[in-house]
Amino acid sequence: MATQPSHRTSFIESSIQRARLYGFHGLDLCCVEPDTNTTKMENMGILFDDWRTAIDRESKNSTRSPLLLTLLGYYLPSKNTASYPMESIRRNFDWVFIESYYYHLPTMENFTGAHSALYDPSSNISTDYGIKEWISRGLPADKMVLGLAYHGYAWTLLDPSANEIGSPATGPAVMSRGLIFYKFIKSSMGCDGEKVGYNSTYVTNYCINGSVWIGYDDVEAIRTKVSYAREKGLLGYKVWQVDNDYNWMLSKAAAQDEGKDQENNRLLWAILLPTIAVVTLLLGTLTWFFRRRLFKWKVLVTRIMAIRPQKKLQYPNLQEFSFADIKAATRNFSHENKLGEGGYGPVYKAYEFWKDGKSMEFMDPLMDDTNSACKLVRCMQVALLCVQEKWEDRPSMLEVYSMLKNEIEDVPTPKMHAFAARKDMDVENYQKSTEETCSVNYATMSWDMPR
Repeated sequence: MATQPSHRTSFIESSIQRARLYGFHGLDLCCVEPDTNTTKMENMGILFDDWRTAIDRESKNSTRSPLLLTLLGYYLPSKNTASYPMESIRRNFDWVFIESYYYHLPTMENFTGAHSALYDPSSNISTDYGIKEWISRGLPADKMVLGLAYHGYAWTLLDPSANEIGSPATGPAVMSRGLIFYKFIKSSMGCDGEKVGYNSTYVTNYCINGSVWIGYDDVEAIRTKVSYAREKGLLGYKVWQVDNDYNWMLSKAAAQDEGKDQENNRLLWAILLPTIAVVTLLLGTLTWFFRRRLFKWKVLVTRIMAIRPQKKLQYPNLQEFSFADIKAATRNFSHENKLGEGGYGPVYKAYEFWKDGKSMEFMDPLMDDTNSACKLVRCMQVALLCVQEKWEDRPSMLEVYSMLKNEIEDVPTPKMHAFAARKDMDVENYQKSTEETCSVNYATMSWDMPR
């Protein structure tokens, strides 16, 4: 059919019409296995491309949602040397339902086996191996659906005492193929108590009743496989067939495993919501507190500004200096009178006053010791010694104390202190010759050295 364009067109159009007629949501291509005929696989890829194109065109013309297009595929993307047209499958199908069972059948093998084994340590015949192969061939995990089997297979044991997976068997134990539905396993085969086991290596259940050995998936296996699908990032799982369940035991087990995530999410929200509420309350409280503090500061500043004129009247002897006074005292802001510069601007000195014997002209008249000229001159002399350029010229704290207490009669004469410009420096070009000053960046350079 896939080799003839006219046959492909007829098949595609009839399938879409039939799906719309009965209100189906999509189309599922079933039971197609890889074929060793390369041309046949190439034509199958063309069929998939044409099918998707026709579905999209029909959706656009009918203004209805496009039909889903899915594939029931073999558990492996290749068989012997044959392979599916992987790129076409990836491009055109919404998902691929992996047929994750029929691995071991009593009509084909003379030993017991896990027909839907998730893992197999002794071979590559397992669901996990097949999923990895599909992914390695380019099919995204979120386009794969895991198959869950609601049926099992019954073998007749050659020796009832040898009843593990891989034990010798003589063929089917029930019916002609050994196929038995889960609901009959639970209701008619006496599979309960010690007769039932679970093999976590293969992820499968089994029941032993005399010489009958049944391999199937029970609650434990179903839960593990649903968890596996979630961990691998698969799109989901599909049951074959749901009417074979017994009292919805398997379906509930699958749903309960799904519910774990919902329960974890509820627990997470139960933790997060109170935390968010507490943090929000704390932030609100802090905001209120700081806004209240800010308001109090504004009120305090307003009050201070209101009473400031009154405080000025309480000190009538406070002397104020005009700009002209400061300009005259610093000799028109001469660099030679500059002591340094800080955050509030330059600071000027009166070294020349002391050197010329005019120290008292530098003193503030409001000082209560203006009558003790010697004491003030001594203080000024000690202060100038404390700002000498070289550390060895500066007195220690003990020496300062002794000088101020007049315990040292001969107080050294201060030299030209730090921040002063040399006499040979061109003041006008000061900015161009900062290397000629005694200090760097208007600051003394001090090192921790013993006196």
